[in-house]
Order: sequence, then C-alpha cells, then structure tokens
Amino acid sequence: MSSLKNSLHRRTHKERSQLSHRTRLGFLEKHKDYVLRARDYHSKQDRINLLREKAAMRNKDEFYFSMTREKTQGGVHVKDRGNQALPTDIVKVLKTQDENYLRTMRALGLKKIDRIKSQLMQLADLLKPGSLDAEDDTETLDEQELEVLREAGIIPPESKKARRKSHSKKGKHVVFAESEEEARQYATSARKATKSEDVDERMDISRDHNVDLGWKVPEQSKRKRRKSKASAEEEETEMNIASVETAEQAKEHRTRLLKELSARLVRDRQLRYAERELEMQKALMGKGASRKLRGVERVDAEEDADDEDEDRPPKKVDEKTWKPRVYKWRLERKR
Repeated sequence: MSSLKNSLHRRTHKERSQLSHRTRLGFLEKHKDYVLRARDYHSKQDRINLLREKAAMRNKDEFYFSMTREKTQGGVHVKDRGNQALPTDIVKVLKTQDENYLRTMRALGLKKIDRIKSQLMQLADLLKPGSLDAEDDTETLDEQELEVLREAGIIPPESKKARRKSHSKKGKHVVFAESEEEARQYATSARKATKSEDVDERMDISRDHNVDLGWKVPEQSKRKRRKSKASAEEEETEMNIASVETAEQAKEHRTRLLKELSARLVRDRQLRYAERELEMQKALMGKGASRKLRGVERVDAEEDADDEDEDRPPKKVDEKTWKPRVYKWRLERKR
C-alpha cells in the first residue's frame, strides 16, 4: 500500500505570486528568499557578538610586532604589505611606454574620425539651405548634432551674436487692453487680417496659373483625361513613397554617423588629457625644483582652455574634462 501511495502523482506546492493590485509594493518574497535573508542576518549577528566578546576579553598589555606596521586612517584598517617602491628610472620607462601606447591609440582614433568626417561631408542633406535658421523644418539638425559638427570642424563655430540670439527670448508684440472685450475684438481682427492675407495669396497664385498665352491645348475625351489623372496620381504616390523611404534611410545613416563621431571625439579628448598628464608626471620626475602655479581645472573645449584668463580662480575639477596642472621650474645653469 505504501509503494502505491508513493507512486501516485502528487500536486506540487506552488507559492502564489504578487497580486496585480499589490504590484506597487514590489516583489513578493518567497520562502527561499526569506531563508537567504535570515542566514545573512544571523551570520552578521554572530560576527558582531564575537567581536563584542573579544573586546570584553581583551588584554590591555597585549603586543604584537605587526602592530607597528598597521594603522587606522579614518576608521579604515591599513596594513603595510611590504611592497618596495620601484626605482625612478624604471617608472619613467613604464610611463614612456604608456605614453607611446596612448599616442598610438589616439592616432588610430583620429584616422577613424577623419573617415567619418569625410563621409558626413559627402552627404547631400547634411545641412540644407537655411537649416541653421529655420525653426519649423523637421528635417533640420538639432542643437546637439550641430555642436558635434562644430567640434569636429565640419561647420564653422557659432559666433557670439548667434549665441546671444539663441539664449535671448523671442521678441513678441505685446498689446495692452483696458478690458476683456477690447482684447477679444483685437484678437478677432488679427485673425481676420491673417485669413484675408491667405486668401489674397491664393487668388494671386490661381491668377498666375490661369494666364492665357495665346494658344490652347486641344480638349481630350473624359475617359482619357480620367486615365491620365489616375496614372499621374499613382506615379506621384509611388515617387513620394520612394522619396520618403530614401529620406528616412539617409536620416538614420546620418544620425548613426553623428553618434559615432561624438563618441570618438569624447574618447580622443580623454586620451589627449591622459597623454598630457603622463607628460607632466615625467617632467616632475626629472631633475630640478618645481613650484605649482595652478591645479587641475575644468575645460569645456580647447578654445576655452587657450582663451582662459590666468587671474581667474580655478573651476571645479571634473574627471572627464580637465586640463593638467601648471608648474614652474627653477632656472638652473646648464653645464
């Protein structure tokens, strides 16, 4: 009987999942999760109790020679592992190797940047006429993409006047009315004026199209006219679909190239900063006394670093965009 009981299929116990109206409360903890959490909690409590017992049973006169090589800095236990510092000559050789590697990788990156720039300059729809000034054109480049093109040197940098115009708000004609009725009347009159201007423009266009030049096209039959209209409409729709598909493909290709260009420009900047830092470290390891004039500073572009005033206080340090420290070496007479 027991063997029959064990051979029968039993329904496995399943824990319920989180209910739909309680999803805002997060993941519903299962039994296995509780077991892991409980073990972790109890192991921590055991360690704390063991440390308390050791502190209570500590011998004040206890001494080990390793205590002379250990210390605490800011609550962190620091132990000297007995490593010996490398000689200065070996460190300089290692730094030169690192600098050569950075220079090689930067040269490869610059070649790839030049290739992407040549591809972008060959694109016909990179910058349409008036794309920098047009506001309602959906196919124009956004500000981030224009900034990438300026940084790469494909288009000239933005002038100070253009920056001021972009930062300043658009001017609007403000009319002050004494009452709500007067304001409504002014709004309705302005709408009517714009509508009348649109109607006049349409009339002018229709007149231009209906100019009689002295001869007339012979009339066709209705069927031929309908067929020609239908075929012309079909051709127009096919041409529009093909043009839209090619435009979308060109836009995707352009955005992909711009993203890759921006990433490679950032990488080239970081490699340039690392190369400069290695050069500074090698110079400091050389002979002669040096004095620090200025610490590490943040820079947004190479032009800002060149045009920066020396009397200005240093800005906050950023790991991604910074320029190296400035030192002055004491003049020594060379043999």
